Amino acid sequence: MPTSSPLVEAHEVASDTSDREEPDIPVYADALLLIDALERYDPTDLEATETPALVNLYTLLSDVQRNANDLRQEVRAVLLDRLHHDQPVSGQYGSVQRTSRRNRALKDDEEVLTLLEDAGIDRERVTTVDASKVDEALEVTELAESDVYDITESEYVRKAEVDEETKQSRLQGLKDQLAATDENTEELQQEIEELEARIDDLTSFDAGTTFHTTSQE
Repeated sequence: MPTSSPLVEAHEVASDTSDREEPDIPVYADALLLIDALERYDPTDLEATETPALVNLYTLLSDVQRNANDLRQEVRAVLLDRLHHDQPVSGQYGSVQRTSRRNRALKDDEEVLTLLEDAGIDRERVTTVDASKVDEALEVTELAESDVYDITESEYVRKAEVDEETKQSRLQGLKDQLAATDENTEELQQEIEELEARIDDLTSFDAGTTFHTTSQE
């Protein structure tokens, strides 16, 4: 387990170089909570992790994923106006480039079928089964669902609810810790500067000062 918080260490380093403000966006708050949870639990040994801890991790990971994707789409919209096609632009952590994706959607069914028939293609060859109409037919026949569908079942975990009150309480505690760390860092920096100044005073001398030595007879 780590002995110090990477969150606090990163905050301290950045505080020395620039003024930072807390962004009022959901992904920031959830990311702080997730980092805190990753430091308190051991994500490298999930099998040995208690169930409540796994629930906490899953909930926070889900929140971060959703909110990060929302912000990613907002950033992408702004970047699209700034990037030129096929010209990569680099940042500190990577590069991006503007590209295009080709999407297709069939036009009106009757229009498509008519065009294909005119081209010599029998409409029966391209007519598909409509699942909604099949469901309607099942309701008025004795056919079973399994008669017309290949059915497979898979299980997954779904986030049922989020305890926002607990999240906010823990988040405020983390913010208080960061604020206290900033204050301690500033005090320590001031003490270091004062000590360096004293050392300079003790080790510096006036260029015009002369030193006299006495000889012993």
